[in-house]
Amino acid sequence: MPDNPFYITTPIYYSNDEPHIGHSYTTILADVLARYHRSIGQDVFFLTGLDEHGQKVQQAAEKRGVEAQQHCDEMAPRFTDLWEQLHISHDDFIRTTEERHKKVVRDILQVVMNKGDIYEAEYEGLYSVSEERFITEREAESGEFRDIRKLKEKNYFFKMSKYQQALIDHIESNPKFIQPEHRKNEVLGFLRQPLNDLCISRPKSRLNWGIELPFDSDYVTYVWFDALINYITAPGFGTDEKSFKKWWPASYHLIGKDILTTHAVYWPTMLMSAGLELPKSIFAHGWWLMGESKMSKSRGNVINPMDLIEDYGVDPGRYYLMRKWSWGRTPVSLWNHLSNGITVTLPTISGIF
Repeated sequence: MPDNPFYITTPIYYSNDEPHIGHSYTTILADVLARYHRSIGQDVFFLTGLDEHGQKVQQAAEKRGVEAQQHCDEMAPRFTDLWEQLHISHDDFIRTTEERHKKVVRDILQVVMNKGDIYEAEYEGLYSVSEERFITEREAESGEFRDIRKLKEKNYFFKMSKYQQALIDHIESNPKFIQPEHRKNEVLGFLRQPLNDLCISRPKSRLNWGIELPFDSDYVTYVWFDALINYITAPGFGTDEKSFKKWWPASYHLIGKDILTTHAVYWPTMLMSAGLELPKSIFAHGWWLMGESKMSKSRGNVINPMDLIEDYGVDPGRYYLMRKWSWGRTPVSLWNHLSNGITVTLPTISGIF
C-alpha cells in the first residue's frame, strides 16, 4: 500500500461571476485523480476554493450595489452547490476572505519583507485592469490584454528577479516540475528574458478590497500574491505543523495555461524567498474555445455546466469531458460539439469518474 500522501489542487476560482464549464473541467480532472489515488490506498488531500479579493470582485459588487463581502458570500454557494451536483470529492474548500488565510498571507509578507525581498518604489507604466497587473509595452501590443491604462503610483515590489536563475536551475533539474513539455519550454523562454520585479501592493485610494499589508496600512496585497498562498494555508502552514509537513509540497497544481506564469514564476519565487519547498508538479491544460475564441466570463461566451447535467446526466457528462480531450492540449471548440448535439451512448459510470 502506498504510504506517500497525495496533495492535489485546482486553481481557486475568481468569484466575480458564475462558474462555467472551464471550472468544471479542471475540478472534475482533479477529482478523477484524487479518487484514483484514494483507490490505491494513498492518503489524499484535494483542495479547491475561491479567490475573493481584487479589483474585479470589487467592481462586480459595486455593479450589483452590494458590499464586496456580501457579494462573495452569495457567490460561494454557486460553486459549492455545483461541486456537489458534479460529485466532486474535495477535502477542503478555501475562501481567501477567511481569517485563516488572511493571517498566513500577512505572515508570509512579513517573512519576505524581513528577508529584504520587498522594497518601496514609484512605478509609471501600463496597467491592465482586466488582468489586475502592470504589463510591458510588448504585452500591450500582443492584443491579449484589455482595458489598458497608464498609471503612476508608489507601490511595494517583490524582488522576483533575485530568484530568476535559481528557478531556471530548478526547472532544468526537475523535468516534471512543469508539464506538459511545451509549457515548460514556454516558461524557460520567458525566464531567459530580463525578469521584472513583481508589484505586490495596491494603494487603498484605488482599491480597498484586499488583505492589508502588515507593514503599511495604506495598501492592500496584490490579488495574485494573496491567492497563491492558499495552497499552503489549507494544509496548515503556521497553524498545524504536523499536517503541513504531511501534505506539503503539493503533488500537483492543476491550472489553465492562462495562469501559467503566475504559478510557474510568481509562486516558486515567492516560496524560495519564504524558505519553503516548491510544489512537485504544475500541470497546465489549454483553453476552452467557443468557435475560435477563448471561453471566458469577461467575453460572455461561457456554458453553464448545469445545463449539461440536466441534458445528459452527471456521469455521462463527467466521462465525456475526461474522454474527449487529451490533457494538456487546447480542446477543440466545444461549440462545434454542442451545436451539432452530443450523442451520449455511454453507460452510467460511477467510481473514479
